[in-house]
Amino acid sequence: MEFSWKDLTSALENEPGVALCTIIERRGSVPREVGARMLVYKDGSITGTVGGGIGEHEVIQAARQAIADEQSRLLNFSLAGEQGLDSAAICGGHFTVFIGYWSQCEDYALAAAVATSLSGERARHLLELLPPAPAGEKSSAKKGSGKSWRALLDPDGHLPATLDPEATRPEILPKTVEIDKAGPAVKRLHLDEQNYLLSELTLPPQMIIFGGGHLALPLAEMANWCRFAVTVIDDRPEFSSPQRFPNADRVLTAPMEEVLPLYTPGPTTYLVLITREHKHDYLLLKQLLGTEYAYLGMIGSKRRTSQVKQRLIDEGFDPAEIKRLYSPIGLSLGAQTPAEIAISIMAEIIATRHKS
Repeated sequence: MEFSWKDLTSALENEPGVALCTIIERRGSVPREVGARMLVYKDGSITGTVGGGIGEHEVIQAARQAIADEQSRLLNFSLAGEQGLDSAAICGGHFTVFIGYWSQCEDYALAAAVATSLSGERARHLLELLPPAPAGEKSSAKKGSGKSWRALLDPDGHLPATLDPEATRPEILPKTVEIDKAGPAVKRLHLDEQNYLLSELTLPPQMIIFGGGHLALPLAEMANWCRFAVTVIDDRPEFSSPQRFPNADRVLTAPMEEVLPLYTPGPTTYLVLITREHKHDYLLLKQLLGTEYAYLGMIGSKRRTSQVKQRLIDEGFDPAEIKRLYSPIGLSLGAQTPAEIAISIMAEIIATRHKS
């Protein structure tokens, strides 16, 4: 499962310290992108991945040492040393990992604030002081280590005035950081003779599932695995309870005629209509068409979905937007069971998200 900032908060509720490993630089062929994260626990268990194989194994070992030392560190890795087909590292690239030590005592409040910030409307940034850079790069892994001071910036890049001086050492951190909204989500900065890591806390994509029936159960789980913020809406209380969807972020009981106030439209919003009857789909589409979204899909046979779409066109809705509607929903996989259909829907959404 991919790393989520909520994982960090949960970990620090039970662990005295953990290590958050982030790829901050890469050259050549490397399995994961800059910004990929992996959370490492004292026992070596992980959430997320920085690419697997021997490189990840070495990162985990270094992270466990960082936890034991209670120190953050930088590691440079080379995957060029083993090129045989039986090797676990045939990529041949180089990457730098920042292993940030997070302490239950000193960092839990910040971790919780980071997780909370992901439910806001504007992305915020985490600023962390990097340890000294490792000297030399001749071996497969070189490291530099030290204390990592960190703070959560406000949406405009300012250091909050309410920081606890004992916890954050604000004199070490710059009071303002210029935010380049078009720049990379994770980047190194050199300010006032110090090196920092600036991470955009990207708001997770939203999946709004209309209908809490049997198909919604596996779909909500898969969306959670893919780190979507999941909302399930149904007008029947027995199909819209938190107990039915324990891993959904929100489960709401509401009439299908009044759903717009229940979520925030946007370019990372994915709308899935899997209600029990097409009169609900019609009511929903009348509200959802014309709003901002990344994906809008409706379940049903070609004949029945065509009837709904034609009715909307006859009522004056833009045929071009209705043409964007994914229906019948899901990739054509020959799916039969609820789990298989959920896979086909999730695959279509992932393909849309990554423009595949």
